[in-house]
Amino acid sequence: MRTLIATALVLLACGVAGGCADRSSRPSGADATPSIPGGPDPIVLRVSRDGGVMTATRYPDLDSTLWRSSARLPALDRIIGFGAEDGYLAAVDTSGAPVRIDIRLGTVTTSRKDDVAVASSADGGAIYALTTDGEITRYTPSGGDWRFTPTLPAHALYAQADGSLIVAGAKGDRAIVWRVRPPGQDVTDSLSFNIGGDETTLRKSLGATAGAVGDRVFFGGNDEVIAVRTRDLAKALEVDIGDPVTAIAATPSGDRLFVAIEHEELLRVVDRFEEGVKGKITLPGVPRALRMDPMGRVLLARGGADSVYVISLGSDAVIGVVRSEWRGDLPLVLPDGAIATTRGEDVVFAHPSTLADMRTVDGGANQFWYTLRWNGFRPRAAGLDQPVKFRTSAPRDSVDYADSAAARDPARDSARGGAGAIGRADTPVASAFTVSFAAVLDEKQARQVASRIRADGETPRITTSDRAGKTLYRVVLGPYPTRADAERVGKASGQSYWIFEGAP
Repeated sequence: MRTLIATALVLLACGVAGGCADRSSRPSGADATPSIPGGPDPIVLRVSRDGGVMTATRYPDLDSTLWRSSARLPALDRIIGFGAEDGYLAAVDTSGAPVRIDIRLGTVTTSRKDDVAVASSADGGAIYALTTDGEITRYTPSGGDWRFTPTLPAHALYAQADGSLIVAGAKGDRAIVWRVRPPGQDVTDSLSFNIGGDETTLRKSLGATAGAVGDRVFFGGNDEVIAVRTRDLAKALEVDIGDPVTAIAATPSGDRLFVAIEHEELLRVVDRFEEGVKGKITLPGVPRALRMDPMGRVLLARGGADSVYVISLGSDAVIGVVRSEWRGDLPLVLPDGAIATTRGEDVVFAHPSTLADMRTVDGGANQFWYTLRWNGFRPRAAGLDQPVKFRTSAPRDSVDYADSAAARDPARDSARGGAGAIGRADTPVASAFTVSFAAVLDEKQARQVASRIRADGETPRITTSDRAGKTLYRVVLGPYPTRADAERVGKASGQSYWIFEGAP
């Protein structure tokens, strides 16, 4: 018995110290320098926790700055969305205000018009927010352009890439999921779940566990885990866990959900395909929050005090425990799998397999950290700065051809198409500004929106563009020679609108 106890103490000492010469029991390659998977450039963004100029570096070189913002940022609390196409980064500052950083231009926009309770963004550009007054509003690069007072409860927001918004809320003992398509003011789809329990508890559970992955949104409703398909708002998953759910994290593929349970020192693993609990992971303590590695290699669970449990998703087992304050940004899994943790005023990188110290960034804990994969900091190809030429790829209304042989005013003529016209501009317009009323994936809906709008005697036309293999229908007026002209027409319409520079 004494021999067994002594052996256990030696093994424990080896695990705590990260030492011991004999490492034959450890997997081959455990001490190898972690590598960065291929793909877009691994970027680390940092800014002082008190606010200031944001910088970007290419990981793992944290000393050579690729980019600096041209404006100062407020103190950030968390990042809520990034759009690689436009280079917009959406965040929430420590006061709860939505913040947008245009990484291409380095500009920063903060909206303090409303007190925000919940915020969501699919592309970093459009930020949806639920205000403390119960309104839902959208902030775009052109300003706050849409406000909506819902008749259904709203406690969680899920911004969608197609411009729509999915909302979840609690009413009595039911959870209700619904969709609205700005600038419309109507709920287009809805789905209800009989959860049970009281509304206050359900509301708290829903708000604390809401998340999205792929084509699904999910949340915990008291003892249940719910997932809903975004394309048709149909139930994708409903699993009764049997105990109150406190946190949920999904793998990047969405195949598995890791569920934290109140007062239990374990995670339950829900399999999306088998629609049930298919495993458990025992933890050293009760998990209070979860954070998924964007690459799906490890899962971080917040324990008691400053302890963080590191779980391998390859083996569904605990690798070990690291010490770190749990913040909106840290601990953070870096592009090579190393884990950035706080230690006093410094940030220390832990090895992804052994959790041994790899590197220390002096004063790093005084900064806000965020990582992304993006090629936008690479030098631009010379051909990208050539004037844009648009090609005709869809039929236009006959009125667009009437004066094709004569010189004409591009601002006047582009606005003439009418609600029945669908097409693309085929002539570049310099210093032009377009009024946009909607961008939707359904042609019929676009026509309905266009038919309700009239400004300066003109009805909007519909243009199309391809985005991620899908056709996007935009309801637009213009282009106009100045932003002031475009703003005047937008206001004259009496509808929600936004202005963008260039021809549609």
